[in-house]
Amino acid sequence: MTILRQKIEHELDALDNQSMAAVYEHLRQMNRLRRSPRKRRMAAADIDLVLELTSSSKSSWAAAVSAEREVRL
Repeated sequence: MTILRQKIEHELDALDNQSMAAVYEHLRQMNRLRRSPRKRRMAAADIDLVLELTSSSKSSWAAAVSAEREVRL
């Protein structure tokens, strides 16, 4: 298992039910956007929805990405 996956699982274990539901919806939207045609993927409504879902997160996603990049170097 990768270090990133371990970190994600650790953070998921610490979430309450409401936060877990927000993360689940965020992941569903990301997967739906990834599978859709490029024109649809860039729709402003979808981007706004993802931003709305991530705004409820109390942790710093940017810090997690930066930390993972540092680990890879």
